[in-house]
Amino acid sequence: MYMTKRKGISSYIAVLFLVGLAVAGGVLLYSSMIGALSEINTNELPQTLSLDTVKIYNSTTCFAYIRNVGSKSVNLDMGYINDEPAVLDKVTISPDTLEIVRIRGSFVSGMSYDFKVVATDLTQLIFSAKASY
Repeated sequence: MYMTKRKGISSYIAVLFLVGLAVAGGVLLYSSMIGALSEINTNELPQTLSLDTVKIYNSTTCFAYIRNVGSKSVNLDMGYINDEPAVLDKVTISPDTLEIVRIRGSFVSGMSYDFKVVATDLTQLIFSAKASY
């Protein structure tokens, strides 16, 4: 009979222990999920290029004045003329900088050409020019 009248605090301690265990498990789950999600998208976004002007000077050379308006340097390494590979002088353009890019191909006076330059981070700039030399 003596045991039935005595009240213990063990049920309160058990509830506090379970709540603490649930909080600790939630913190561990949250930190592991954040770590896993941060590894999913490690690719950087492409930068932004702007064309100031373009001029086809003769039957083999085009000069494009390209500005990097992004926040990181861009390394141009591929060029296309009318969707065909072209010879492009490899150029690194720093942020907020204008660079002259020489594109070599075969141009006929009076004809229009579509150009595309592509950087190593897949930043692209597409533009057109008419040969008038």
